[in-house]
Amino acid sequence: MEGKELLNQFTDMTRIHTAYVERRLLHLDLRTGQGAVLTALGYRGGCTQKELAEYRHVSAATISVMLRRMEKAGLVTRASGEDGKSNLITLTEYGRGVFGQLMEDMKGEPERVFAGLSQEDLQAAERIFRTVSENLAQLSGR
Repeated sequence: MEGKELLNQFTDMTRIHTAYVERRLLHLDLRTGQGAVLTALGYRGGCTQKELAEYRHVSAATISVMLRRMEKAGLVTRASGEDGKSNLITLTEYGRGVFGQLMEDMKGEPERVFAGLSQEDLQAAERIFRTVSENLAQLSGR
């Protein structure tokens, strides 16, 4: 397979995955990026807006819009950090409940997505995905 064909296959795969995730999150009234932010806050606890932007590989402006929507939906709250400047973003009680439901919904997700792949295939995919991610991060200046 030529590089162009492989890149097209990769692009198609990421689009299909994004659409799949969006459908899975719809019943929780979440958008794709919001699910990832909810997960990060659920596992890590409070984070600054800057940390969330870095984690999601998006701009501060993008994360700001997302957090405003999530705050309006009652999922997150902002509190002044110890330095008085940074805002600590945390899940509300409602947000923790949605996070719990999301984690319940995601049980078995890797097995469903990677069904039919051997352990060797999974190890090769891990190496390939890591390298492609590093290449893309370098190309995008992150």
